[in-house]
Amino acid sequence: MDKELKREALRQYLKYFKVWFIITGIVVVLTIGAVIVRVVADNRPRGNNMAPTERVFDYADVLTDSEEQKLRQEIAACEKKAKIDIVIVTLNEPMGESDRVWENNMMNYADDFYDNGKYGWNRAYGDGALLLDNWYEDSNGSQKGSWLSTSGKMEDTIGVREEDVVLDAMYAYIDTQPYQAYRAAVYKLADYGEHGYNGVDEGEVLASLCCAWVVPFIVAVIYAVMHMSQSKAKDTTTAKTYIGREGVNLRFKSDDFIRKNVTSHRIESSSSGGGGSSHHGGGSHGSHRSSGGHSHGGGGRRR
Repeated sequence: MDKELKREALRQYLKYFKVWFIITGIVVVLTIGAVIVRVVADNRPRGNNMAPTERVFDYADVLTDSEEQKLRQEIAACEKKAKIDIVIVTLNEPMGESDRVWENNMMNYADDFYDNGKYGWNRAYGDGALLLDNWYEDSNGSQKGSWLSTSGKMEDTIGVREEDVVLDAMYAYIDTQPYQAYRAAVYKLADYGEHGYNGVDEGEVLASLCCAWVVPFIVAVIYAVMHMSQSKAKDTTTAKTYIGREGVNLRFKSDDFIRKNVTSHRIESSSSGGGGSSHHGGGSHGSHRSSGGHSHGGGGRRR
């Protein structure tokens, strides 16, 4: 009898948690697959041999020769880790007094510079970012400011919030220590290139999703084992204890309605309210095409 009860309990358990078993299996398989893809991606070699090796173009002459060299070395290390190209360009040229003209000129200059160099880790015009920093000012005022041009996976990763993080890290040092400013921006860009949105590691996200399913699954298994072990006790009453040899005879069959209350409520349609608005992210100017026809994201601001 005990064996029959155990088998029945196990059958009911498997039937009840069948969907959870399937979902857990799918999550585990997807997690393992994602980890394999991530390992392969992290070890892939550079796929673009068309871009120049130079990454620092200090046309504004705000860096010393030794600082330029150190910045090149740090960019090279960050690029290898994040699998993106990172280019720094400084200028001391007028880009427009009005904000609109300044933004358009900065954006076009940054996008075209990236395209003309055919930058991109995986391919020409591929994964990477270019930081353009302008130092120009004259008697009419300052045109100092920065613009970030993104391409490939960085176009999908860097939005308005991420732009602000990069520029804030840079602007903390820019007036007194330009090298430290560009270095801070490089490391922020590399962090986004390696970990994705908001600097969150994809591996951590996958691990969290896996735990969200695996942990409850383990708890359910423990509960089932404990429940089955309790069934070893001899049952003095079964489902057939009070049933006679002739079975159950139901003599009467009726439905009694004691009261009936009907209430009505008006259900508001979600379409009756005001419509929401959508925002196409990806930077201050969002996704756009450069003069060369290549897709870019990015944005920037004056300082």
